[in-house]
Amino acid sequence: MYPGGNLVKLSPSDLVATAYTAGDIIFAKAELENAVPSRGGCSLLVSVTAFVEGATSDDDFTLLFFDNSTDLGEPAGDPASDITADEFRAASCIGSIEFDQSSNSVAVGNGYLYTGGDEDGSQGPLFIKAADGQRSIWVAMIQQSETLDLIDTDSITLTFGFQFLS
Repeated sequence: MYPGGNLVKLSPSDLVATAYTAGDIIFAKAELENAVPSRGGCSLLVSVTAFVEGATSDDDFTLLFFDNSTDLGEPAGDPASDITADEFRAASCIGSIEFDQSSNSVAVGNGYLYTGGDEDGSQGPLFIKAADGQRSIWVAMIQQSETLDLIDTDSITLTFGFQFLS
């Protein structure tokens, strides 16, 4: 166990260098290992940053968090609206965080660096609980507005800051 918390970095492995339009799944579930201090444990997700190469001043995103690895029912690049209610229930969503370019991002290089939360900072921290027997949670990303043209298959890097709860 890590004392006090953990910082987990993620470079999603199922990215496709393509254009994602509003409502598209940018990446399906990816595992965030050691997000909680013990099997079935709880944490606070206190910070999230994302560097998205190819993002423009109009791109907004949503991260969805889950307590299991069950497939969402749709692959990256497909519309999130094609996920059925049964598939979404089975996926076991435990929360979400929005990335709003207009209020919590800065242009860096050929993309944007986003910090999770809404413009007045009222979104977060997010309470998470891993499923029994697990220390991981899973995350997916959805394009919320405009069109994102990813530069290549390693265009997104995310960092999650977890504060462990006893």
